[in-house]
Amino acid sequence: MKLADKQFAVIGLGRFGMSVCQELQDSGTQVLAIDLNEERVQAAASIVTQGLIANCTSEEAVAELKLSDYDMVMVAIGSDINSSILTTLVLKEAGVKSVWVKANDKFHAKILQKIGADHIIMPERDMGIRVARKMLDRRVLEFQPLGSGIAMTEIVVGAKLMTKQLSELSFYGAEGVQILGFKRGSSVQASPSGDQRLEIGDVVIVVGPEATLVSKLKSL
Repeated sequence: MKLADKQFAVIGLGRFGMSVCQELQDSGTQVLAIDLNEERVQAAASIVTQGLIANCTSEEAVAELKLSDYDMVMVAIGSDINSSILTTLVLKEAGVKSVWVKANDKFHAKILQKIGADHIIMPERDMGIRVARKMLDRRVLEFQPLGSGIAMTEIVVGAKLMTKQLSELSFYGAEGVQILGFKRGSSVQASPSGDQRLEIGDVVIVVGPEATLVSKLKSL
């Protein structure tokens, strides 16, 4: 299925919800933006496929909007934890294929997990982890936890690794670790061979168990 044929809905149009709407729309998908606040819906309507005022804690509203037909629904409700939880429950009971939810804290996340949320996001925590990784190791351009103990990282080649082959890097061949890509300038190579020589500024894209990546990065 092409991106243009996919349908996404975002419930809750605060800063986080609006940024999700913008990114989804920019990617060419169909986006339905939902909130109880008329001004927020009007603001979102200028950037999404459709904006609607609706209360998605209501089973009738969710059924009327046919959200079960959507590929994914993001619950981005901010400070009202009760509404977030109830909306998630209503969506799952309505048969929505994939429900992603923004959680405010660990307590909120635990409840969401128990009622069946498919993916839980804690923006402030996740961003804090990513920033801290970069502060601790400036070779790491990006470190993104993907869930279930798996993470993806982008490593910038410095002088210490210059002229080495990919196969000489500490994480190469480690259990569960895969090198997804290799970037040099504007050129990107998928699944590079182990004999690829490294130059300063190259970027190596790696995915694997988070604990393994963290351990191996220390030895680079």
